[in-house]
Amino acid sequence: MKFLTVLLMLSTVFSVQAADLKAIVNDAPIFETEVSARAALLKAQQPNVYQNMSTKELNKRALDNLVEEYLKVQKSQALGMKVSEKEIDSAIAHLEQQNGFSEGGLKRLLDEQNVPMKNLRQQVYADLVWLTYVRSKAPQITIPDSAVNVRMEKIRSEMAKATFTVGEIQLPTLEEAQNVWGQLQEGASFSEMAKKYSRSKTAKSGGYVGVISPNHYGEEIALILKEMPVGQLSRPLMTKDGYLLLYMVDKKAAITSDSVDLWELSQGGMTNDSDTQAILASKNCEDFMKALRIHGVADSVQRGWTDPYQLPKELQSMLEDKAVGEVLGPVRVPQGKLFFMKCQVKKQRVLPTKAEIKEQLEIEQMEHLAKRLLNAEKREAVIEYK
Repeated sequence: MKFLTVLLMLSTVFSVQAADLKAIVNDAPIFETEVSARAALLKAQQPNVYQNMSTKELNKRALDNLVEEYLKVQKSQALGMKVSEKEIDSAIAHLEQQNGFSEGGLKRLLDEQNVPMKNLRQQVYADLVWLTYVRSKAPQITIPDSAVNVRMEKIRSEMAKATFTVGEIQLPTLEEAQNVWGQLQEGASFSEMAKKYSRSKTAKSGGYVGVISPNHYGEEIALILKEMPVGQLSRPLMTKDGYLLLYMVDKKAAITSDSVDLWELSQGGMTNDSDTQAILASKNCEDFMKALRIHGVADSVQRGWTDPYQLPKELQSMLEDKAVGEVLGPVRVPQGKLFFMKCQVKKQRVLPTKAEIKEQLEIEQMEHLAKRLLNAEKREAVIEYK
């Protein structure tokens, strides 16, 4: 009887595991829990790409990601290639630096999304051991000066064009466009309204179009895009296909020099008519932020680097005339009063050097080789999806 009970228990365990099994890669199983964890990691890493994706499609991407990762690790392990914990730490620190995070910033981001840090470390480990393998197979890469010069001219040409990152909702009639516009004005989610009402193929991604050139929608709308500040919603715009509602996600002005000015701005607000003299008397950003927290709305106080061209034109114009450490304000808005201060001004090089371009071309060649080697592993592997 006990023997039968054990068999029944084992049968239950195996049936649960079988139901949870999503793929087998060269005899190595991938379970549903791993797929869910990878899906959560992808969303945390690239919310703009994955946030509005269906659960089914996101899980498919996560599973494909894991299958490739298993192949990378299996190949490198078969060749005895390893990566130390110190190398993983260094790679994560480099990722934080590239994305503007302070030390430990990636862990804090993942903690907020309830994604264990070990998932990112596993991903980084697989990428590092695969890179070791690819380098072992790579021939000596030589980038001619002519290729560097061609890439440099292409970059100059692209930088000389203004670009916009927008969301869109396309509707057939003015009445429908005005109805949706009204709901958006009342606080409705742009992405949700796009999914529900937009007739464009971008509806599935919440209306997200991505980076476009000024004339993407024609010359008349190009003029409107140039005047729209970041975060603004347009009124219904007539096109040959109906009416458009556009949301300005981001914009970059045309750049004609090798470097641009950046401002470190501090800002904060007040909701009442209390005495503002302490704020106006501030002589530096530390005093300014302290005064705002005491006399203003503490949660509104922010400080960070910004491209002046990203600011609304009126605010940009007012700040241009202000010296570092001089208070601008109060600027009256429906919610109360706003105050601003330039903390620092610096130049940032935007055109890469020839050495940097050469390095990027070498990386691209390595990525091309890495893709070919991974495809070869896929052809030779036994992969079974459940």
